[in-house]
Amino acid sequence: MASSNGLSVAIAVLLGCASHVGYTGAASAREPTPGYPEAVIQWGVQRGETCDDIANVLYGSSSHVGLIQRYNRVACGPGTTLAEGLTLVLPAEVTSIPDAKIRSLRPDVRARPAGGAWSPATPGMPLLTNSSVNTLDAGRADIEFVDRTRVLLAPNTLVVIYGTASRTRVSKTPPAAVELSEGEVKAALAALRGQSVDVVTGEGGRVSASSRDTVVQRRGERTTVAVFDGKAGVSSGGLSVVVPKDHGTRFVGRSPPARPRPLPARPEWTERTSADAPAIALAPAGLGVLSASWKPAPQAAGYRVEVARDPELNDLVVREEVKPDVVSFRAEKMPAGTYFLRVRVIDREEYLGVGAVRRFHLVAAQAAGGVAPSAQEITASPYGIVELTPSPALELAIDGGPFGPVPERIDLLQRAPRELRLRERGSAEAERLVGAVTSLPVRYTKVSAAVEASRAADGQTLEARVALEGLEGIDVAQRVEPRLIAHLPGGVRSAALTGGARGGPLTARIPLPGEAARPGEPLRVRLDVVDGRGGVLGTREVELPAAGPAPAAPLPAPPAAPALGAYLPLLPVSGVSDVLWLAPTPPAVVAVGAAAARSGGGWVAAGQVRASGAVGPVGLDVALRSNPAGDGEAAGSAGWLGARVRVLRLGRSAFELAPTLRLGVPLTDAGPPVRVEPGVALGGAAGPLTWVVDAGARIRAAGAGDAARGEGSAAGGEGSAAGGGELAAPPAQGFLVAGATADATPWLRLHTAVDLHLVHRDGGANDVLGGLSAGAEAGGALFGALSVRASPWREAGEGPLTAQIAVGFREGSP
Repeated sequence: MASSNGLSVAIAVLLGCASHVGYTGAASAREPTPGYPEAVIQWGVQRGETCDDIANVLYGSSSHVGLIQRYNRVACGPGTTLAEGLTLVLPAEVTSIPDAKIRSLRPDVRARPAGGAWSPATPGMPLLTNSSVNTLDAGRADIEFVDRTRVLLAPNTLVVIYGTASRTRVSKTPPAAVELSEGEVKAALAALRGQSVDVVTGEGGRVSASSRDTVVQRRGERTTVAVFDGKAGVSSGGLSVVVPKDHGTRFVGRSPPARPRPLPARPEWTERTSADAPAIALAPAGLGVLSASWKPAPQAAGYRVEVARDPELNDLVVREEVKPDVVSFRAEKMPAGTYFLRVRVIDREEYLGVGAVRRFHLVAAQAAGGVAPSAQEITASPYGIVELTPSPALELAIDGGPFGPVPERIDLLQRAPRELRLRERGSAEAERLVGAVTSLPVRYTKVSAAVEASRAADGQTLEARVALEGLEGIDVAQRVEPRLIAHLPGGVRSAALTGGARGGPLTARIPLPGEAARPGEPLRVRLDVVDGRGGVLGTREVELPAAGPAPAAPLPAPPAAPALGAYLPLLPVSGVSDVLWLAPTPPAVVAVGAAAARSGGGWVAAGQVRASGAVGPVGLDVALRSNPAGDGEAAGSAGWLGARVRVLRLGRSAFELAPTLRLGVPLTDAGPPVRVEPGVALGGAAGPLTWVVDAGARIRAAGAGDAARGEGSAAGGEGSAAGGGELAAPPAQGFLVAGATADATPWLRLHTAVDLHLVHRDGGANDVLGGLSAGAEAGGALFGALSVRASPWREAGEGPLTAQIAVGFREGSP
């Protein structure tokens, strides 16, 4: 017989293992199964199977039999067979995980590991076997076990976690979830078949609840059990009773439990009044209100009032116990969401009664222009947008329209509703009942416009200023689109109102018709401020003063006189022929450049800086030339400062005349001596052509010739005296420079000039020198110049060509 039983068990185990091959393969991936902290499989119990048999097959040893009880409330005693056909949820492999965790908590909750010290608890904290959790005066905690059962702790409750994950002791009695030392717990069974949640007390009492809502209270040695769903077995003192739904029992210490008795009936709600909050209301800025009243219950010693966010009332927000004369409840400053309010009677034997539940929906809403603090109406700007938080549990209708999903936005400018109606989804048949539908009137803030107007300084335009009231938080330009309409003689004219930055007024300008702009009687005008839809925001009649005489048109500024001559004429390296070609009114220009020529058997080059300009008829010019560089001979560094006064100008520079006076000074010891250059400049312009003639004399200062000759002798004898002194600065010379310019384009000016010099030298000899120059100037304010001079009549040793390049800034192009 024993052999037959052993064979049957072996066959059953093999059959069970074969039936679960698919599950074992899936578990090898070791990915957590949805809804579980680890990978799990399902096991169908065969006839005669025990926990030891299953542990041997799945985990290789009966020492892991405790894993069978991780997700299953079953008895695993030695030789104890399990119910045939029972489906077990089992770990896919040998693991060690916490028995439970703190799912959520309110303040004042502490926890202690086995053998450890108390510390503040935190959401998600793992709890191992023999851990303790203690809620203080204001604390509450929600503990979730690995088999998804939950135990909810009321304030001032102490429990010890037992669990199943790490248990190695196997008994015929399913292990308890917690040991209740003091306080109150709510046992909420997981939605799995064939399970219960067990709570034990210190004196051997045990509550095994097949229920989603069983409350166990322990005060001193007395334990009270109230069952609101399913049933619960209560054992103490060697006796057991079964407590059905809406019944309760109690026991003291090790005494047997009392015969189950009905729990106090649920209280009756009073009819809704204006003092009660509607079932559906607004919660503007998190200021929602919940309130309800109930009828006094006979034999009531008090009431327990609870507010939660879920229908099972596990996620508690408020829990209070009030005296029997308190028959109403009100909660303020509640954020948006769905809430469940439950009231239970506490009778004189301290049994907790069946709860009466009322559901509330608080809808988050905001709108430009504000939302009414009463949360039972919406006050907003007619140009605003109402924003709602959609809820799948609610439906909304606008005015008399059909109900539909709650929209996120309602554009008041497009819809302009007068009433919003809210109801729970699927409650169409109950719409006729009082309170089934919540009506939210939409009240619009008043928008007004204050208008001021005047005649502009030109007398031809109406200027208006408009201040809008009641549009705080509104994008006026986009949402309102305000316009000004003026009723004028001969017709109506309009213009958009713009501006309004930083709270300033909006403005508009409307041209007045000819008859209204002529001098005469005052003008009466009606002004209307309208929005983009044509709605009138404000109107006013204004009287504009009579128009004054039309102001004289300003005379156009005379065109600027053209620049005569070249901006940068050539400045020879020679100390004799370096007479500048300058107009009676010198142009405003500053430039740098360099000139190069062949002289004394070699090439020489000298840099130059030049500037000129005029203030009214007075003109000034400056020319600075550096020491020459190269193998040849040339005059040393010199500087010229000139002034001229224009005494005659005909028309737009058709003819100009100015006397001139220039002074030349040496800038180094090797430079030419001091010289004075009086003269006269005349010129004129004709279209793109200009002409300039300069005539005058250059005179060496008294005594400068002897110094020059002395310097020459010191430099190298008689020959050097002639070259360095006399040729560089003769005692006197006369000159004539004449030329013309032509503007090929607005940015290009071409010029040519001829220069003649009658030179009187030391010793009485006279020479005639002369040359012909041509060049081009291109650019705008920044320009460049290039010019060349050919000298058929030149000094001995001087080459026939001189070239110059320069760049500068000028007041304007030709």
